[in-house]
Amino acid sequence: MEKEYLTLSEASTYIGMKQSYLYKLTSSHRIPCYAPTGRRLLFKKSELDDWVSNGRISTNSELASVAQESLV
Repeated sequence: MEKEYLTLSEASTYIGMKQSYLYKLTSSHRIPCYAPTGRRLLFKKSELDDWVSNGRISTNSELASVAQESLV
């Protein structure tokens, strides 16, 4: 059975970021997390996947295509 929630350490490894930066993102409310006991942070794996996916940067050809469609 795969874990649904990850600790700070596990989430850091999962998305490839340092724990300190991940903690900074949580304190600035830029990444979703849970603190059921008020101290220990937990991250829902599916929400981490969504957060990473939402940060996708379009390629130049994709941007050119959108610009071309806007002109028509």
